[in-house]
Amino acid sequence: MKKTNLLFFTFSIVVFFSCRKEMGKPSWDTHILAPLVSASLNINNLIPDSLLQANADSSLKIVYQNDIYKLSMDTLFNIPDTALNNTYPIPSGWNLNPGQLIVSNNLQETTYQLQGAQLRTIIIKSGFVKYTIKSLIHGVTDFVYSIPCAKLNGVPFSINIKVPAAVGSTPGIFSQIYDLSGYNFDMTGINQNKINTLFTSLSASLDAAGQPIVTGPSENLVIENTFYDLIPYYAKGYFGQNTFDIGPSITNFSLFDRIIDGTVQLEDVNFNLNIENPIGMDSRLFITNLSSINTNSGNTIDLSNSVIGSPININRATESNGIAYPTYANFPLNTSNSNIKPMIENLPNKFGYTMQIVTNPMGNISGSNDFVYSDKLLKASLDMEIPLSFVANNLTLADTLNLTVSNNNESQNVISGNIILFADNGFPFNASMQFYLLNDANAVVDSLFDYANTIVEAPINSSLRVIDKKLTKIVIPLSENKMALLYNTKKVRLKVKFNTSAKPQYIKIYSDYSMDVKLVGDLNYTVQMQ
Repeated sequence: MKKTNLLFFTFSIVVFFSCRKEMGKPSWDTHILAPLVSASLNINNLIPDSLLQANADSSLKIVYQNDIYKLSMDTLFNIPDTALNNTYPIPSGWNLNPGQLIVSNNLQETTYQLQGAQLRTIIIKSGFVKYTIKSLIHGVTDFVYSIPCAKLNGVPFSINIKVPAAVGSTPGIFSQIYDLSGYNFDMTGINQNKINTLFTSLSASLDAAGQPIVTGPSENLVIENTFYDLIPYYAKGYFGQNTFDIGPSITNFSLFDRIIDGTVQLEDVNFNLNIENPIGMDSRLFITNLSSINTNSGNTIDLSNSVIGSPININRATESNGIAYPTYANFPLNTSNSNIKPMIENLPNKFGYTMQIVTNPMGNISGSNDFVYSDKLLKASLDMEIPLSFVANNLTLADTLNLTVSNNNESQNVISGNIILFADNGFPFNASMQFYLLNDANAVVDSLFDYANTIVEAPINSSLRVIDKKLTKIVIPLSENKMALLYNTKKVRLKVKFNTSAKPQYIKIYSDYSMDVKLVGDLNYTVQMQ
């Protein structure tokens, strides 16, 4: 049986036969009563146990966190692809001896425009440099290409290249892509007095093992140097004073994903809107809208709280030995200061938000020591604690399940019968259910129940605590046609509708509540002798 977040069961029908007799394959109808499924279901089948915590009295609460917004490094700056093309003309009639320098330690700087950001250091998470040389020199040439400002384990990036000689007017060509992942780039230029600037070095000489040559007209070297897909893991500098408008945007909220209808009234909810900032940069955040969205009902409820529209000042993080220590801003949302309770009773499957972030609102007060790690970014989240004390009215949960019905020859001899559900309910709510049989396109072709059914709620005492379980028997008739349809069905859609007892009083759910479920097949089938 598949365990999901719903209280449900699925069918696995297997009928075994062992009768054999040497005769002319006679057949007859017979009857079998066989247990199919037996299980004990608790609240973990409704809600993942990772989200549940027990109070001192064994009543349960949901503890859940949902990220609303997470800043991306691209919001702060983006390093564009950059291509550097240089041509080095060679004087005609130049006598070149083996090993003689043609280009000596040529340095070239490249400065990036980065949305107001002024970077001094970056560590590359991923990215590449493509280096291409086209030589019209009629001799093999040796190149040393380096990026002195890029170091891996303290060693600068440097490569030795041998470029073939030109043949006639056809240049000798070398082209190679190099991975820069993990390299630490000093972005202060050759003299370490700039920002957003890297530099490269190039030397070229005639191959020491070659022959002397005399250069002809129009001989040159063409260097194409392309940095692309540079994504930093870490950056340090000044990230600028910028204003970023975010949204309107929508983020998923998975807690109530399987609830498709009905209403719930919660006794209490306690929320915290948390802002976590692991970036070494001061910010000012404005939340102009935060809304609970239920796409099933089409209902949207906007948060009403003083945090909406008010400036939220977020202090910069600190770092030590490659570890960022975040700062936090917390804003409690409860029934006394907000409408968070009706927002959650809306059973949202999405949250909408509109925000504005101002970076470094007081300017470069860090002395160009802002820092950011790509895996440690500013985020806004809702941390919630919801006691499982509620009133449910036709609260409907749905899920799609795999259906396994044996299709061996013996089981297909089943011609009709009943499946009997025995549910010994220890929960203080009743439940009715329906299974919809789906075709390969997930369209409904039939349903399992032909009549309304109810699993009766357990009895409760004056403290609204369950005192005993309540047994319900439900018979599911299976005609020959429905049996044939079951054999060809791979998936079913289950809908379960809940109603709490003792309305309008709130009902608590305790950790010892459970429901014992047993399925029994009361089947008619045809036995054929071999």
